[in-house]
Amino acid sequence: MSKYGKGVAITLLGGACWGLSGTCGQYLCSAQGMDTRWVTCLRLLGAGIILLLAACIQDREQLKQIAHQPRTLLHCVIFGVCGLMFTQFSYLTSITKSNSGTATVLQYLSTILVLLFVCITTRKLPVKREWLAILSCLLGTFLVTTHGSFTTLYISREGLLWGFISAVAAALYIILPQDLMKQWGSTMIVGLGMLSGGIAFFFLMRVWTVPISFHMATAVMTAFIVLIGTAVAFTAFLKGTSIVGPARGNMLGCVEPLVATLTTAVFMHTSFSWIDLVGFAFILATVFILAKDETKAPS
Repeated sequence: MSKYGKGVAITLLGGACWGLSGTCGQYLCSAQGMDTRWVTCLRLLGAGIILLLAACIQDREQLKQIAHQPRTLLHCVIFGVCGLMFTQFSYLTSITKSNSGTATVLQYLSTILVLLFVCITTRKLPVKREWLAILSCLLGTFLVTTHGSFTTLYISREGLLWGFISAVAAALYIILPQDLMKQWGSTMIVGLGMLSGGIAFFFLMRVWTVPISFHMATAVMTAFIVLIGTAVAFTAFLKGTSIVGPARGNMLGCVEPLVATLTTAVFMHTSFSWIDLVGFAFILATVFILAKDETKAPS
């Protein structure tokens, strides 16, 4: 398999893990009554600690080096707060101001923002396949998350504002760590970002004031979200994105709503209609369009 092909596979793995974590999060919040603030805080802090421990085992000397570079540490904190934490916070706020379908559609505007950033920095316009992939990505995500109902877009100004902010934050967590990961690797950078984002979220949201109760089901599901849905998901996605590029990596991440919807239907017994299948087709088409394009003529 070519380097680009591996990048595509790793990026898809990250998106799939995100999709699984979304289903687990729905189970915790809807079936078990767990507060979303705790879910967000635990996934960031837990995954951050795990990844930093892994980085320490793999290359302790490198971790010592980065600890003595204030500018790099500051960049990691900015990535964690403005990217990782802000994405979670703004997305949840967007949902409360509108609804989850509209919030998800608005967040996927990050695809356009990332592509615009890449076009500006490289001084290149998107090629035809990229335009086709963008349209397929946005249309497929819209169909899956809203079932084609245009009425869900009639939201308050606050909902629209926070939806756009979540798109900006999603674009930031893809763009910000690119140079850092090329120099230091994804494990250490994502770990530092998650830990700083989790600490900031804990204090900003006053999470300690939110009541919480644990039992076996919630503990197992929370552990799965932290390990697979966060640590593995973010690391794989950002690692793959560093290979295929931020614009294409973001679009390949559209596999997330596909996996989330399918696993929700299977494990949460949620039914889906024919329009869901049409959305799946558009999202899958995005993956094949991008993979075929880059495998033949990488840019």
